Amino acid sequence: MPVSVPIFVRAAALAGGFAVCAFAQAPATPPISAPSRGGPSFPAISISPPALDEAKGFVRLDVRTAKEYAAGHLPGALRIDLGALAQRCPESDPAEAACLRSALGALGVGADSAVAIYGADLEFSARAFLRLRTAGCRNVRVLDGGWAAWVAAGLPDTRRTKKPQPRPFGPADGEVVVEPAAAFAAEGWQRLDLRADGDWAAVGYAPPPAFRAGHAPASLPWDPRGGLPAGGRLPDPRADRAAFERFGPAAGATVDPTAPFALLGEGLSGPRQAIAYLRLCAMGLDVRVVRGGFAAWQAAGLPVVRIVEPAEVHGRLDPAALAGNRPAPLPILDLRDLADYDRGHVPGAAPLPPALLKEGAAAIEAAVAARWPKTDRAGEPLILLGYDRACLRGRAAALAAARGGFREILWLRDGMAAWRAAELPVAR
Repeated sequence: MPVSVPIFVRAAALAGGFAVCAFAQAPATPPISAPSRGGPSFPAISISPPALDEAKGFVRLDVRTAKEYAAGHLPGALRIDLGALAQRCPESDPAEAACLRSALGALGVGADSAVAIYGADLEFSARAFLRLRTAGCRNVRVLDGGWAAWVAAGLPDTRRTKKPQPRPFGPADGEVVVEPAAAFAAEGWQRLDLRADGDWAAVGYAPPPAFRAGHAPASLPWDPRGGLPAGGRLPDPRADRAAFERFGPAAGATVDPTAPFALLGEGLSGPRQAIAYLRLCAMGLDVRVVRGGFAAWQAAGLPVVRIVEPAEVHGRLDPAALAGNRPAPLPILDLRDLADYDRGHVPGAAPLPPALLKEGAAAIEAAVAARWPKTDRAGEPLILLGYDRACLRGRAAALAAARGGFREILWLRDGMAAWRAAELPVAR
């Protein structure tokens, strides 16, 4: 029986609790790819055992262990060793795609080959799918249910080993892996942080630990293993996409299916990156994987948002700021409406109401320059806060701040409500 898709369903069900600040987000940037006319299309990604048995012309690739392959495999299947392939063509190498083309050509796989992958579970099939697509293979299928489904269907197997017939790989097209700097520079991309376990919506949208400690601006934590059916199968792509299009922190802030998705995980070899890539491809979405994941993003010196608590913000204030005699020693922007700012705010903070926030990076730069003219945007942190956890303005402001040159962004995500709950000083 398929398991439920709680991360999507709860995101939609709880949307009403996040509506307070949704209107105040910065305008969405135009998507790179225009929406398809006539509705979404769903490429052929999985193939059933009977369909593969009857199909002609497929190169069959077995990604199981050498022992499992020797005990029995699909007729005509070649074994591909993902571990050896990773050593030969390191995923951290920008020349990875060219190396993969050479290795695949030696197996008789070309850019235009019809390839069917199967393994003992979905993870290894997904990893192979990602590597082949990285090389530029255009027509790659995953056997639905893998080896176990083939055996359960009573289809033939063999122990006979097939000798590869090398061939030129041929010209490849398409881009799967993107460098961190390019992923940041691109406008309109949707970023998914894959490092978290479980369903963050199930715990009141509490940020997962890794996400709290640092994430790319405006990214969302997603565990792509949630909602996968049993038996190493992929969900129905239409139902999966319909659910995914409701994913996000609030109604009005759900993912944009017409935009490219950038996956930030623990590197290409991690199971979450491969499964996320396979799953989103099956939904017909435009998806890229950031080379090296979030670690590479950090190493490249790109902007990082860290979620902080009131006590940390309070600890950064000096006596003069706490007394209301001057601005805080570092920029603090209050994203609430101006009337609410006037009723009480963090001592030393400056207001950035929604009418200004809609101006994006220019508004952030102007607000900081007005009170903190000597701020080093590349070396000093910026603190952002709104009303409470339900407020979305911090996500929009963090992205605008990143575009404005800030590299360390501290987000008091639980906002002024948490500050007051902690009984910390309030200025008026």
